[in-house]
Amino acid sequence: MDGIEKILEDFEHLKDICTELERNKILVGIVGGKVDSEVMVVAHAHEYGVPGKLPERSFIRKSFDTEQDKIQKIVSGALLKALDGDISPEAAANSIGAQGAQLVQNFIDENKVKPQSDFSRKTQHTTLYETGTHIRDRLAYEVVKE
Repeated sequence: MDGIEKILEDFEHLKDICTELERNKILVGIVGGKVDSEVMVVAHAHEYGVPGKLPERSFIRKSFDTEQDKIQKIVSGALLKALDGDISPEAAANSIGAQGAQLVQNFIDENKVKPQSDFSRKTQHTTLYETGTHIRDRLAYEVVKE
């Protein structure tokens, strides 16, 4: 009977970890109350475009769409560490968020953010870097408990 009790105890422990993990919502982008409104406006304009003025240059959605394999490895690695008891569910969520923000920054660094048209062929060579708002440097993550 000890074997079954141990299995049930382990199962309950894993269930508790999964429940705790599920309570975390990870936000990646321009987040937090410390961000000024100018950065939000410029980031939104680039992410979604401004009809007739600025083509969409998605840097968050596009990076996550393009890097699905990397994201899957990031999430699975953190989840496995949490389930193995190597890190807490909170640490797993923070790890996923930090690596997610870094993924978006790397996407910008690799200059993969391209407009959908030739509209923005200017003197800028590196997207989302050369404006006064420094969108790339403002990318962060936040873990919200639900």
